[in-house]
Amino acid sequence: MIKLVQPQITDLKYRKKLLKDKKTMAFNKINGGTVDFNEKIWKSWYQFWMNDTKHYYAYVYDDEIKKYIGEVSYYFEEEYRENVLNIIIEYPYRHLGKGKVALELLCKQAKESGLRFLCDDIETNNPAKNLFLDIGFKEVWARENITMLKNVFRTI
Repeated sequence: MIKLVQPQITDLKYRKKLLKDKKTMAFNKINGGTVDFNEKIWKSWYQFWMNDTKHYYAYVYDDEIKKYIGEVSYYFEEEYRENVLNIIIEYPYRHLGKGKVALELLCKQAKESGLRFLCDDIETNNPAKNLFLDIGFKEVWARENITMLKNVFRTI
């Protein structure tokens, strides 16, 4: 079973490992690939992401193998004036349905927190685009090599 777990500050070593993995971060080549998540910024990063109502951050935890396999987050992006999400699943755990479950859980959490929608701006040729479309995201615009996908949550 996949679940979202908000980490403790001491758990940020997993994020550092995740962002440094070349295969996992290959999708980010337009922005330089891997990311250095230096321990010097952990405290301020953690306070910002865990204490601001416009932000949500969690690890993706797989109960079957008893380990983290990725991360999810969302935040209000001023440039787009939209709530934009992030999802990174470790390379070895892709194409197994785990990312789909994590994305569905993130959308559920966002809806329960009062958001009406989530968006993601991804490279147009990113194969993950189909994952988003499969769970109800729609393409709202495309320019250069970026496509904006949006999921408007249904109200009952």
